[in-house]
Amino acid sequence: MNSKMATRWLTLLASLMAMGCASQAGSATATDAGGGDGQTVGATTGLPCTPTPATCDGNDVLTCVDGYEQRQPCETGTYCNYAACVPTSIYLPHDAAPHKERSEWWYYTGHLTSGGHNWGFEITVFQYDMTSLLNQPGLGYMCHVAVVDKDIREHYHTDSISMDPQTWTSTPIVLEVDNCRFELGGDGRDHIRGQIPKGMEKDHKADPWLIDLTVEPKKRVTIHGGDGIIPMSANAGTSWYYSYTRLAAQGTLSTPGGNFPVTGQAWMDHQWGQFDIVDFKGWDWWSLQFDDGYEIMLFQFFDWNSKLVSQAGTIVDPAGNTTELDGLDSFAVKSLRSWPSPHTDGIYPLDWDLTIPKMAWQIAVRTSVDDQEMWNFAQNYWEGETTLSGTRGTDSLTGVGYTELTGYATDAMDPVKKP
Repeated sequence: MNSKMATRWLTLLASLMAMGCASQAGSATATDAGGGDGQTVGATTGLPCTPTPATCDGNDVLTCVDGYEQRQPCETGTYCNYAACVPTSIYLPHDAAPHKERSEWWYYTGHLTSGGHNWGFEITVFQYDMTSLLNQPGLGYMCHVAVVDKDIREHYHTDSISMDPQTWTSTPIVLEVDNCRFELGGDGRDHIRGQIPKGMEKDHKADPWLIDLTVEPKKRVTIHGGDGIIPMSANAGTSWYYSYTRLAAQGTLSTPGGNFPVTGQAWMDHQWGQFDIVDFKGWDWWSLQFDDGYEIMLFQFFDWNSKLVSQAGTIVDPAGNTTELDGLDSFAVKSLRSWPSPHTDGIYPLDWDLTIPKMAWQIAVRTSVDDQEMWNFAQNYWEGETTLSGTRGTDSLTGVGYTELTGYATDAMDPVKKP
């Protein structure tokens, strides 16, 4: 455990002890990682109810006692999961803002439609300690923007690196780097903008493009790793990690052919910690959004010998409850084919069959466009919009997702030619 993490846990312990004393004195109100509403702990709402198992409502535990509903907000430093208040080291809205860590990113992907036309999108902002990347002190920033037109099967993208962002504030939370701008509410209610300016599409395809969206969560925040901390590979440090796995999105997509009012759904990831992506070769990552209300996040890491060293993930049910997956037997991945990049020396696995023993998932993940590589100076990676089908037990599944593949091509962060 690094010193930063230890400090957070000591703070959490002191906070919980203080709350225990306040509770005994009869004055417990609090907010949490998911934004508790500050009601009195165990307060009766006055609404009649019939006896049912306790559930989560946002970050409150709902129970039926003597025929009346009781609502108990989870205290600061905990979040509601399967009707229990579980400790976490993530504090929202505070942790939605930037941290002073080696690596951090805010990441949005999603699926948009207008009049039967369909697109995918990615907007990502990165903050890095530049010592590892460029051997110079200070923080650096990157902005990556991509649009995939599913109907004509084309991918458009741009990227930039900056040492001086236009806006970088925590109150309010506004992150603006070159062609990316995020205005974050700290509760998943965000305004996001990403553009590919005229003449800046990396593959010299048609431009300009502008993604301008507001997003709103359809379920509570997902805390990964159980307590909000995941390992970054086997020996490469840890990361705080939370997601909004189902966001309603609406706004405007400006294309070279005109402007379109769009609606759809999105996914947001935020990670930060004392890790550096030069500490391992790479990872594969999947975000899966199913039409029946489930979501799944999966990732696996490879060492510099291309050996699979760790796997983990999170299953999110329609009510927002999470089940953690951990270990090399937690899921199996089979890629059905590969795609050689015309832009880099990368050869990427595509089209995956995923098997998750817990709950008997069998998932077919299929790419919509082969060439969705985000090639750039710092790190080449494949970030692709996908479609889903399969089964969970006897239930048939459909859905959409995104897949990310790193460590398959030579670049500044992976300078060694891959075997």
